[in-house]
Amino acid sequence: MDPLASAAFVFLVSSLAVIYAGVGLARYGDALAEQTGWGKLWVGTALVSVATSLPELTVNVSAVWFEDAPDLALGNVFGANMLNLFMLGIAGLVFGVQKLFGGQGADAPSLMLLGLGLAAVTIIAGASGDAKLGPTSLGGLAILVLYVWGMRRVYQRGREPAELGDIPAPTGKALGAWIGFGLSAAIVIVAARFVASSAEDLAHLTGISATFIGALLVAIVTTLPEGAVTVAAALRKSYGIAIGNVYGSCAFNVFILFFSDLCYPRGPLLGTMQAAHFVAAAGAFVLMAMGYLVLRGCAEEKLAWAKKLTLVIPLLYFGALYLVFTLAQA
Repeated sequence: MDPLASAAFVFLVSSLAVIYAGVGLARYGDALAEQTGWGKLWVGTALVSVATSLPELTVNVSAVWFEDAPDLALGNVFGANMLNLFMLGIAGLVFGVQKLFGGQGADAPSLMLLGLGLAAVTIIAGASGDAKLGPTSLGGLAILVLYVWGMRRVYQRGREPAELGDIPAPTGKALGAWIGFGLSAAIVIVAARFVASSAEDLAHLTGISATFIGALLVAIVTTLPEGAVTVAAALRKSYGIAIGNVYGSCAFNVFILFFSDLCYPRGPLLGTMQAAHFVAAAGAFVLMAMGYLVLRGCAEEKLAWAKKLTLVIPLLYFGALYLVFTLAQA
C-alpha cells in the first residue's frame, strides 16, 4: 500500500476507535455520576471533561515521547481548546444563548476564569522561553499549581448552599459503569498512540506542518467526544454539564501540557512554541474570554450586549485557524 494511503488508513481506523471509546467514556462517566450520587454540578467539570479529554492526553504524551513531535502536541492542545469553544458557540446559536449560558451556578464563572488563567500561563511561559526545573519546567509547575488550586476553588464554589439541591442520592451500584469506563479508557490509550504516529506521518508525507495537523485534524478527532457530550447535554437541557464539559476540558487540556512536559526529553515543551502556536493559544484565550462575557451577559442586564458575541465565536475560530495554517507553512 502507498505510504500516504497507509498512513491515512491507520489515522482513520485509530481515530474511529478514539471517537467510539471517547463517547463511551462520557456515557459511563455520566452513569457513574448518577449511580454514585456525585451529581451534575461536579460531573461536567471534573469527571466528564477529564474523561473526554483522555484522547488529548494520550495523543500528546505519545507525540512527545514516541514521535518527538512537540509541534503536534502543542497544536493539538490549543486547537482542541479553540474547537471546544467553537462547538459551544454553535450550540448556543442552535439551542439558544440564554438557555445554554443563563442560570449557571457559582462554579461556572470560576471554571471559566481558571481556563483563562491557564491559557495566559502558557502564553507567558512560551514567550519567555520557559526554564527547566528538575523533571519539569517553571511553566509546567505553574500549570500544575494553578490547575489544582483552581479546580479546588471550582469544587468549593459548586458546593455552596445555593447549589446543593443539584446533588442527588445514589441510585445504585456502579460496578458495571466502572468496568465500561475502564475498558473505554484502555481503548483510547491504545488507539491514540496510532493517531499520533499516523498524524506525524501524514505531516511528513503531505508537507503540511505538524502544528496545523495537530490544530485541525488531530484536534477534531480528539475533541469529538466533547462535542458529542455538549450536544447530548444540550438536548437533555443539562446546560450545566455542557458548560462544565467544555471549560473543564479546556482547563484539563492545558493541564495535559504538564504531563507532556515531563515526557519531553529535550527541555521545556512550552519553550518550543512557534508563532503559529502563539496564535492558536491566543485564539483559544480570546474565545474562552468571549464565552465568559456571554455568560456574564446572560446574568447581568448591563452586559446584555455581550450575548451577541456568540455570533462572533465561529468567525473568530476560522480566522484564527487560517492564521495558524499561514504561519505554520511559512
